[in-house]
Amino acid sequence: MSAAFTLYYTPGACSFVTHAVLNQLGLAHTLAPVALADGQQRTPEYLALNPKGRVPVLAGGSLPAGEVLTEAPAICRYLCAQKPDAGLWPTHPLAEARLMEWLNYLSGHFHAFAWALFARPARFSADESHYEALGKQARVHLEDIIALIEDRLGDGRAFAVPAVGPDSPSQLTPADFYLLIQYRWIFVRLAWPLREKAPRWTALVDKLLTLPAVQATLAAEKLDYWPKAA
Repeated sequence: MSAAFTLYYTPGACSFVTHAVLNQLGLAHTLAPVALADGQQRTPEYLALNPKGRVPVLAGGSLPAGEVLTEAPAICRYLCAQKPDAGLWPTHPLAEARLMEWLNYLSGHFHAFAWALFARPARFSADESHYEALGKQARVHLEDIIALIEDRLGDGRAFAVPAVGPDSPSQLTPADFYLLIQYRWIFVRLAWPLREKAPRWTALVDKLLTLPAVQATLAAEKLDYWPKAA
């Protein structure tokens, strides 16, 4: 039996993407929660594991002893390589490029820039008097991101990555799990009416929520996708 991976994660954070990939692939794993709100990511013990002070971190499993992987897209690529026949990572060169296009945009422009501008303004300015203006600018960027996502999903594709030929249909990839959790960030934190504002994105989310792997991930993270208070 293969050794289990260990995923260092925070419920509802971008680590959800890697957690969902583990479940979709059926890879054995254990979970190590990281309390970001309590600053656990800045402790010496955690920084020794990941000097970036972020989640997710992948350890164990088929990784060489003592090595870890960071950054959700890199972790997803490694995990999908463990079960290539599962089809979660496309093999067609253009489909793979489209997946990387999504992952770069969602992990970079959406998460590290626009969302951080809203949720973590201290990363951009030490002056708290700037935070209101930064929040307003973040909302402008997030509106643009929603518009782009809606446009991309407007061609009738089944999932984020489109069909690129008869042998490469639109299929589930890690990009869909990113779109799932990032939709929730906006819904919960900004309370925007996404069913009206982003109907195509909403339809994808509704479909993803029916997947057993997604349901298992939400349950393991004790995460209510549609919080009653939202």
